[in-house]
Amino acid sequence: MLWVGTPTGSLIEVNLPTLQAVEHDVLAGSPVTALGTTATGELVVAGGTGDLVLVSARVACAEPLDTGAETSTAAVAAFLAATSGIPDDGDLETHLVVTDGARTWEPGDLNAVTTAAAADPSWLQLAAAINDMHVQDEEQRAPE
Repeated sequence: MLWVGTPTGSLIEVNLPTLQAVEHDVLAGSPVTALGTTATGELVVAGGTGDLVLVSARVACAEPLDTGAETSTAAVAAFLAATSGIPDDGDLETHLVVTDGARTWEPGDLNAVTTAAAADPSWLQLAAAINDMHVQDEEQRAPE
């Protein structure tokens, strides 16, 4: 089973062996920002408005979306062609593509950001808040 969160707050449950998919409206318009699982198999879904929802993941794909096997196969092939594995001794941070949907952030860029809007992803808001605190701390320590 593959679970995909969407910007509209839906979870798409994909049964890979049968190529069936079902859309579940979970967060009603709030973008899904993170997915995780508990030790007992439930999904933990985080939303862009700060919602945190526990969802039973024991749902069977009963209503297939209109996706043919050719479409699914082509999508998987395109994904695999556009990605690569991280070497076992590689640093994950150097291989991540960090984006807020409008901009791709290079590794050093996040160290300089000091402002973020409420609509920005939480990771960007946190980076801005932490960096702003460092700037304020440096300004307070600077001799006059």
